[in-house]
Amino acid sequence: MEKEKLRILIVDDHEVVVKGIAMIVEESLADLCVSVETVTRGCEAIERMSQHSYDLCFLDIEMPDIDGLGMLKIIRSEHPDIKIIVNTVHEELWYVKDYIKAGVEGILFKSVKAGEISEAVRAVISGEKYFCKRAKAIARIIDEYNPPTSKELEVLQLLSAGKSTEDIARMLGISPNTAETHRRHLLDKLQARNVAELIMNAVSEGFLSANK
Repeated sequence: MEKEKLRILIVDDHEVVVKGIAMIVEESLADLCVSVETVTRGCEAIERMSQHSYDLCFLDIEMPDIDGLGMLKIIRSEHPDIKIIVNTVHEELWYVKDYIKAGVEGILFKSVKAGEISEAVRAVISGEKYFCKRAKAIARIIDEYNPPTSKELEVLQLLSAGKSTEDIARMLGISPNTAETHRRHLLDKLQARNVAELIMNAVSEGFLSANK
Protein backbone atom coordinates (compact mmCIF):
# COMPACT_ATOMS: atom_id res chain seq x y z
CA MET A 1 0.00 0.00 0.00
CA GLU A 2 1.35 3.42 -1.00
CA LYS A 3 2.50 5.55 1.89
CA GLU A 4 0.36 8.65 2.44
CA LYS A 5 2.22 11.78 1.46
CA LEU A 6 2.96 14.64 3.83
CA ARG A 7 1.74 17.82 2.19
CA ILE A 8 3.95 20.86 2.73
CA LEU A 9 3.20 24.40 1.58
CA ILE A 10 6.14 26.80 1.23
CA VAL A 11 5.24 30.50 1.32
CA ASP A 12 7.77 33.18 0.37
CA ASP A 13 7.53 36.19 -1.92
CA HIS A 14 10.88 35.39 -3.56
CA GLU A 15 10.55 32.69 -6.22
CA VAL A 16 14.21 31.69 -5.96
CA VAL A 17 13.77 31.14 -2.21
CA VAL A 18 10.67 28.95 -2.49
CA LYS A 19 12.26 26.84 -5.21
CA GLY A 20 15.44 26.47 -3.16
CA ILE A 21 13.59 25.42 -0.01
CA ALA A 22 11.37 23.05 -2.02
CA MET A 23 14.45 21.38 -3.51
CA ILE A 24 16.06 20.97 -0.08
CA VAL A 25 12.87 19.48 1.39
CA GLU A 26 12.22 17.11 -1.51
CA GLU A 27 15.79 15.83 -1.65
CA SER A 28 16.51 15.54 2.08
CA LEU A 29 13.10 14.25 3.16
CA ALA A 30 12.41 11.74 0.39
CA ASP A 31 12.02 8.98 2.99
CA LEU A 32 9.04 10.82 4.49
CA CYS A 33 7.24 10.80 1.13
CA VAL A 34 6.56 14.52 0.93
CA SER A 35 4.45 16.52 -1.50
CA VAL A 36 5.68 20.10 -1.77
CA GLU A 37 3.78 23.08 -3.14
CA THR A 38 4.94 26.68 -3.31
CA VAL A 39 3.27 30.09 -3.44
CA THR A 40 4.70 33.61 -3.59
CA ARG A 41 1.75 35.61 -2.23
CA GLY A 42 0.12 35.52 1.20
CA CYS A 43 -3.44 35.69 -0.15
CA GLU A 44 -2.69 32.78 -2.47
CA ALA A 45 -1.45 30.78 0.53
CA ILE A 46 -4.70 31.42 2.43
CA GLU A 47 -6.71 30.41 -0.64
CA ARG A 48 -4.71 27.19 -1.11
CA MET A 49 -5.24 26.23 2.52
CA SER A 50 -8.99 26.69 2.13
CA GLN A 51 -8.98 24.30 -0.83
CA HIS A 52 -6.46 21.66 0.27
CA SER A 53 -5.30 19.96 3.44
CA TYR A 54 -1.67 20.55 4.44
CA ASP A 55 0.41 19.04 7.22
CA LEU A 56 2.95 21.85 7.43
CA CYS A 57 3.38 25.43 6.25
CA PHE A 58 6.88 26.84 5.85
CA LEU A 59 6.04 30.53 6.16
CA ASP A 60 7.93 33.72 5.36
CA ILE A 61 6.40 36.13 7.85
CA GLU A 62 6.87 39.25 5.69
CA MET A 63 4.71 39.15 2.57
CA PRO A 64 3.98 42.21 0.41
CA ASP A 65 0.24 41.65 0.13
CA ILE A 66 -0.76 40.66 3.67
CA ASP A 67 0.42 41.36 7.21
CA GLY A 68 2.52 38.42 8.41
CA LEU A 69 1.15 38.28 11.94
CA GLY A 70 -2.35 38.67 10.56
CA MET A 71 -1.73 35.72 8.25
CA LEU A 72 -0.49 33.66 11.20
CA LYS A 73 -3.72 34.41 13.07
CA ILE A 74 -5.84 33.45 10.07
CA ILE A 75 -4.04 30.13 9.66
CA ARG A 76 -4.32 29.34 13.36
CA SER A 77 -8.01 30.24 13.42
CA GLU A 78 -9.11 28.52 10.21
CA HIS A 79 -6.60 25.65 10.00
CA PRO A 80 -5.49 24.81 13.56
CA ASP A 81 -4.05 21.43 12.57
CA ILE A 82 -1.46 22.87 10.18
CA LYS A 83 1.99 23.00 11.75
CA ILE A 84 3.86 26.24 11.07
CA ILE A 85 7.57 26.92 10.73
CA VAL A 86 8.26 30.64 10.48
CA ASN A 87 11.18 31.48 8.19
CA THR A 88 12.20 35.10 8.64
CA VAL A 89 14.97 37.71 8.54
CA HIS A 90 13.50 39.42 11.61
CA GLU A 91 15.52 38.37 14.66
CA GLU A 92 14.28 41.14 16.98
CA LEU A 93 12.89 40.01 20.31
CA TRP A 94 9.43 41.48 19.86
CA TYR A 95 8.95 39.57 16.58
CA VAL A 96 10.00 36.28 18.19
CA LYS A 97 7.64 37.02 21.07
CA ASP A 98 4.78 37.43 18.56
CA TYR A 99 5.64 34.14 16.82
CA ILE A 100 5.70 32.27 20.12
CA LYS A 101 2.42 33.88 21.22
CA ALA A 102 0.85 32.76 17.93
CA GLY A 103 1.84 29.19 18.79
CA VAL A 104 4.13 28.38 15.88
CA GLU A 105 5.87 25.02 15.96
CA GLY A 106 9.15 26.26 14.54
CA ILE A 107 11.25 29.39 14.03
CA LEU A 108 14.12 29.51 11.54
CA PHE A 109 16.01 32.68 10.76
CA LYS A 110 17.11 33.00 7.15
CA SER A 111 20.72 33.03 8.27
CA VAL A 112 20.61 29.29 9.16
CA LYS A 113 22.40 26.69 7.06
CA ALA A 114 20.39 24.73 4.50
CA GLY A 115 20.65 21.46 6.44
CA GLU A 116 18.73 22.94 9.33
CA ILE A 117 15.62 23.26 7.17
CA SER A 118 15.13 19.50 6.88
CA GLU A 119 16.05 19.07 10.54
CA ALA A 120 13.31 21.50 11.53
CA VAL A 121 10.72 19.88 9.27
CA ARG A 122 11.45 16.40 10.65
CA ALA A 123 11.16 17.64 14.23
CA VAL A 124 7.92 19.54 13.68
CA ILE A 125 6.27 16.74 11.68
CA SER A 126 7.09 14.34 14.53
CA GLY A 127 5.27 16.58 17.00
CA GLU A 128 8.21 18.51 18.44
CA LYS A 129 8.94 22.22 18.39
CA TYR A 130 12.07 23.45 16.63
CA PHE A 131 13.71 26.83 17.22
CA CYS A 132 17.07 27.57 15.63
CA LYS A 133 19.90 28.36 18.04
CA ARG A 134 19.45 32.14 17.86
CA ALA A 135 15.66 31.87 18.28
CA LYS A 136 16.16 29.63 21.33
CA ALA A 137 18.44 32.22 22.90
CA ILE A 138 15.89 34.97 22.34
CA ALA A 139 13.09 32.77 23.70
CA ARG A 140 15.14 32.28 26.88
CA ILE A 141 15.47 36.05 27.25
CA ILE A 142 11.68 36.35 26.98
CA ASP A 143 11.19 33.67 29.64
CA GLU A 144 13.88 34.74 32.08
CA TYR A 145 13.94 38.52 32.01
CA ASN A 146 11.66 41.52 32.23
CA PRO A 147 12.03 42.84 28.68
CA PRO A 148 11.39 46.43 27.64
CA THR A 149 7.78 47.42 27.10
CA SER A 150 6.44 47.93 23.59
CA LYS A 151 6.77 51.69 23.98
CA GLU A 152 10.35 51.32 25.24
CA LEU A 153 11.12 49.16 22.22
CA GLU A 154 9.83 51.93 19.96
CA VAL A 155 12.14 54.36 21.74
CA LEU A 156 15.01 51.89 21.41
CA GLN A 157 14.52 51.62 17.66
CA LEU A 158 14.53 55.39 17.31
CA LEU A 159 17.62 55.71 19.49
CA SER A 160 19.37 53.18 17.29
CA ALA A 161 18.46 55.36 14.30
CA GLY A 162 20.26 58.29 15.94
CA LYS A 163 17.17 60.22 17.04
CA SER A 164 17.41 62.65 19.96
CA THR A 165 15.06 62.71 22.95
CA GLU A 166 13.26 65.68 21.41
CA ASP A 167 12.92 63.87 18.06
CA ILE A 168 11.54 60.78 19.78
CA ALA A 169 9.03 62.80 21.79
CA ARG A 170 7.76 64.48 18.63
CA MET A 171 7.63 61.28 16.56
CA LEU A 172 5.81 59.25 19.23
CA GLY A 173 3.54 62.07 20.38
CA ILE A 174 4.82 62.05 23.96
CA SER A 175 6.48 64.66 26.16
CA PRO A 176 10.28 65.00 26.23
CA ASN A 177 10.19 64.03 29.92
CA THR A 178 8.36 60.81 29.09
CA ALA A 179 10.80 60.06 26.27
CA GLU A 180 13.70 60.62 28.66
CA THR A 181 12.06 58.33 31.24
CA HIS A 182 11.80 55.57 28.64
CA ARG A 183 15.47 56.10 27.76
CA ARG A 184 16.52 55.80 31.42
CA HIS A 185 14.46 52.64 31.86
CA LEU A 186 16.14 51.13 28.80
CA LEU A 187 19.59 51.96 30.17
CA ASP A 188 18.65 50.31 33.44
CA LYS A 189 17.07 47.19 31.95
CA LEU A 190 19.94 46.59 29.53
CA GLN A 191 22.61 47.60 32.05
CA ALA A 192 24.09 50.29 29.83
CA ARG A 193 25.90 53.49 30.77
CA ASN A 194 25.16 55.40 27.57
CA VAL A 195 23.26 55.11 24.29
CA ALA A 196 26.17 53.53 22.42
CA GLU A 197 26.43 50.77 25.03
CA LEU A 198 22.63 50.49 25.06
CA ILE A 199 22.56 49.76 21.33
CA MET A 200 25.42 47.26 21.64
CA ASN A 201 23.69 45.43 24.50
CA ALA A 202 20.34 45.54 22.71
CA VAL A 203 21.85 43.79 19.69
CA SER A 204 23.61 41.26 21.92
CA GLU A 205 20.38 40.46 23.78
CA GLY A 206 18.24 40.24 20.64
CA PHE A 207 16.24 43.43 21.09
CA LEU A 208 17.72 44.90 17.89
CA SER A 209 18.80 43.19 14.71
CA ALA A 210 22.54 43.11 14.07
CA ASN A 211 21.76 43.87 10.43
CA LYS A 212 20.46 47.35 11.21
